[in-house]
Amino acid sequence: MNPILPNSTIGVFGSGQLGRMFTIEARKMGYRVHTFSPASDTPTGQVADFELEAEYDNLRAVKDFARTVDVLTFEFENVPSETIETASQFVEVFPRGEILHTTQNRLREKTFLAKNNFPHTPFRYVKSLADLQKSVEEIGFPCVLKTAGFGYDGKGQTKINSVADIEKAFANLENQEAVLEAFVEFEKEVSVVCARDQKGNFAHYGVIENEHANHILDISFAPAIVSEKVFREAIEITRSVAETFDYVGTLCVEFFLTKDEKLLV
Repeated sequence: MNPILPNSTIGVFGSGQLGRMFTIEARKMGYRVHTFSPASDTPTGQVADFELEAEYDNLRAVKDFARTVDVLTFEFENVPSETIETASQFVEVFPRGEILHTTQNRLREKTFLAKNNFPHTPFRYVKSLADLQKSVEEIGFPCVLKTAGFGYDGKGQTKINSVADIEKAFANLENQEAVLEAFVEFEKEVSVVCARDQKGNFAHYGVIENEHANHILDISFAPAIVSEKVFREAIEITRSVAETFDYVGTLCVEFFLTKDEKLLV
């Protein structure tokens, strides 16, 4: 458990706006930052000490990059887990690759939540049209069909309101694995951003309220307008998720809040 002190070099897979904000703060603290992504002149690369343009599946480039840094992280969840596994042969990566493997896939993520008794929406695994038809019968209308992987900002999602919607929703999957979820009539969406270190120290930034426009985050404000009970529960669920993962790094846990003040991850 060696500390990563200022003047060390931090490597980042990904090069978007989150990586940019991370890099700006890291450099203020005296760290160097190298970024790796398939693009150049990126938001992160513009403020980093070094930018490498290469595909994530170019494992030779991944190995060379890992040798140039003291520790590695990633700024979003769509970095292939194989990339992280390869890099971890040369340098420590936080969060661990196993955690990325879970969180970048809705089925694995929801299975983790269910296995560890975290509050979540009812769901079913869907691979075939027959799976979907059976799952809709079990969950009921309305429900939402979501691709298991690489979905964000509402992409890869279809709401099913009636039997007539089932075949079209399945066709939209284009042979991808999927998860069928119950539709939640929520009052608002909230989240908790936290950080946890190798010693298990935990810090949080309160509860944030989020508003979306066309399935894309539009406004976030803090503190969220929630009861003290909801505030405490959201923090404790987030802490428990981080501890169960043995998470090291920064984590955001997102929730639906129902009208009866029930939180669903």
